[in-house]
Amino acid sequence: VGDFITPNGIYDAHITINGYPYLDGKDRFMHTSMCEDVCKTKKTKDLKTINANTVTVQDLEILLETTTYHGFPIVADTELNIVIGYVSRNDLIRALKCARDKHIDLVNASRVYFSDGLMRSNVGGGPISVSLGKFVNHDPICIEPKTPLAHTIDMFTKLGLSQVLITHRGKLKGIITRKDVLRHIDYLKTTVNGQNLF
Repeated sequence: VGDFITPNGIYDAHITINGYPYLDGKDRFMHTSMCEDVCKTKKTKDLKTINANTVTVQDLEILLETTTYHGFPIVADTELNIVIGYVSRNDLIRALKCARDKHIDLVNASRVYFSDGLMRSNVGGGPISVSLGKFVNHDPICIEPKTPLAHTIDMFTKLGLSQVLITHRGKLKGIITRKDVLRHIDYLKTTVNGQNLF
């Protein structure tokens, strides 16, 4: 009876109806799109990063309050945008809560470091600083802007990724999520009439 309603199966229909970001690993993407094409069609131009050299506890708390992103690339400098890690939103929330619970003398102006280690006291009598290095992915998956989208889709489906960072020579150029890829595929279906996509 289920095959009469939909040829793909009841679970596939459930995924489609609810709009879950699911990439089917059975189909092979055949279009010549590159990852940079996905970044161009994204509506969000505002990429939020964490500057590892200057960030404070208050900066991170404001970032969490004012954005809804699921994670943040950590860069060595916001001018150069050299990627040194990635932290998910949930890990950052948990890390800040742990730091506040363990260290009563932690204040809003306390510096945050993303290297391994626990705490440092600032020279000159300033506020203490804290390291959240154990909550950071120091080797996030990065791809070049010219990477074929078909290869990226394979990475999403085979590795179970939610996002990949787009970098060129270590410099952050963007971020692509599973939803961005699906949006781009829908965009291609409307512009090229769905010909030769899969």
